[in-house]
Amino acid sequence: MPTYIYEFDIAAALLIAALIILLILRKNYPSTTNKLYMAMLIGNLFSTVMDLVTVYTLAHNTTIPVYVNYAVNIMYLISFNSCAVLYYIYTLVLTKENHYRRFERLLGISVLTIDILLVATTPLTKLVIYFDENNNYCHGPLMPVLYVTALFLLVYSMYLALRYRRNLTRFQLISVLSFNLLIVIAVVLQFVMNDMLLQAYACALFLVVVYVSLQNPDDYMDKATGCYNGAAFNETLDRLIAKKAPFKLVAFTLDDFQYINRILGIKEGNDFIDRISRRFHKEFGAKNVYHLHSCRYVIIPAGIQTTDDVIKVIHERFNKPISICGVDVQMTPCMCRLQYPDFAETAEDINSAIEYTLKSVARSNDKAVVTASADALKAKTRENQLIHIMKQAVLEQSFQVYYQPLYSVKEKKFTSAEALIRLIDKDLGFIPPDEFIPIAERNGMIIEIGEIVMRKVCSFLHESDLLDLGVQYVDVNLSTIQCMQETLARDLISIMEEYDITADRINFEITETAHSVNDATLRNTMETLIRAGSVFSMDDYGTGFSTANYLITLPMSVVKIDKSILWPAMKEENALTILRHTVQMLKDLSKRIVVEGVEDENMAQLLIDMGVDLLQGYHYSRPLPEAQYLEFVRSRN
Repeated sequence: MPTYIYEFDIAAALLIAALIILLILRKNYPSTTNKLYMAMLIGNLFSTVMDLVTVYTLAHNTTIPVYVNYAVNIMYLISFNSCAVLYYIYTLVLTKENHYRRFERLLGISVLTIDILLVATTPLTKLVIYFDENNNYCHGPLMPVLYVTALFLLVYSMYLALRYRRNLTRFQLISVLSFNLLIVIAVVLQFVMNDMLLQAYACALFLVVVYVSLQNPDDYMDKATGCYNGAAFNETLDRLIAKKAPFKLVAFTLDDFQYINRILGIKEGNDFIDRISRRFHKEFGAKNVYHLHSCRYVIIPAGIQTTDDVIKVIHERFNKPISICGVDVQMTPCMCRLQYPDFAETAEDINSAIEYTLKSVARSNDKAVVTASADALKAKTRENQLIHIMKQAVLEQSFQVYYQPLYSVKEKKFTSAEALIRLIDKDLGFIPPDEFIPIAERNGMIIEIGEIVMRKVCSFLHESDLLDLGVQYVDVNLSTIQCMQETLARDLISIMEEYDITADRINFEITETAHSVNDATLRNTMETLIRAGSVFSMDDYGTGFSTANYLITLPMSVVKIDKSILWPAMKEENALTILRHTVQMLKDLSKRIVVEGVEDENMAQLLIDMGVDLLQGYHYSRPLPEAQYLEFVRSRN
């Protein structure tokens, strides 16, 4: 009997036991890879312990019955080869995210089945191991098969890691390859040097590196809240969908959360969501609460809880003001519920429906709980499609600018025009601005789009003879997001200088919502551009709540009255009174007045009689492309 060097096995057992304890103590998301990793730890610990047991039983083979020796050796050999299969399955799941072929699924099962049959029948066949007449341990003729199958799975695991390396980081790929190679070497050495028990120690080292490089618990945890994060939520959805198990969830966000970060500070904001998370952990169980980002949560009810129970708790939590740093803050949750499989088929569908529905609730005045539906998914799909189209349009500079003429009552001709952006896609056709511009604002693309419009307008002014035709300036709209940029004035002046356009040929239109973003930044932008020679108009007057205050505090020269004031005035006396007083008030403030939405001669004459300065609407012309606009002005002026 050889004398086995088993100290490596002892070290391996202690190392693996420490990893198991560490994994139990830490809060780990029960992902497929985490479960497989725990199975590998337990399997390797059992295999290592059984290896030590076989060392003892073989050393006392004269006193220990042969059936006991057979039993412990069979358990060791089966557990050892099971570990190789677990490594293989772990690599398969890790690198291919469960989308592996049927062949690859069956390969591990087949290898394990063959090994178990060979080992389990060896007392009868003596093909793998046997004990001679003196109870000495001997290798049978098929013993190398066990090593070959284990080596094959390890080598194939390395092949999978290389083939699907896009799913691994560079460090993860190197870890998988190098330590699989280490185990291969250890298995070969173990086969050649029977007395040197190295393979268990090599496996333990491999498991340590897997823990450090691949099994980082932070991958599934949100540090700020202690909740499972978006990655954990997506894996939960994938698991539930794979089981075809119906489930319900509630998602909510706090639209007012940015107020805390902006006014009270990031630290107080983090403390606030930590308090929310601890409360909901207590109510629903930590494993059922997911924090996706910012202040968006998803709760999957467990046990006898229903979505109604969840919604009730959320309402109760936010019905009363919350004290933060001595300040009472009233938070209003935007909530939606979703039931699978009502319409969604994938985790991506569910996330898209949640995102779109919560944003819709946040934009509405009614904060009722909305059920996510197929319509939300279609709308989100449409939004994603438009985002892609806009990105291409920005890249290709393919946005078009149309011009709607403005009629001057005093000069009795068209002295200006409003530049209006148009997006025409080869597949979807004309896409209305009121559909794509809000999406562009939410995604930040409006800044690039605004620059494209400004450049196209300046290029048109530079290349055409509009001044000779009597057109003095063009109105260019500035979005609220653009007005937040501190460099806006400098950038606009730079574009005008690039095209040799004087600033008085551009009239910038802003809505009252721009004032609510950053008063100081907006005022500085306006004053800089006014000093350069530009003029500012307030657009959509009458659609907001505090327009009178903005007329006083902002240097507006022109006010454009919205059609929502004009059109009712043509039908109802009270609305007409409001229009008359609005026009008179603006004249008293020495503002130039534009009215949009002029549809017919009766509207035009009414406004002319009131003393309005400029008229805009389909009565005069629809928005026109550059060439048609020039033709229109030449024929009318």
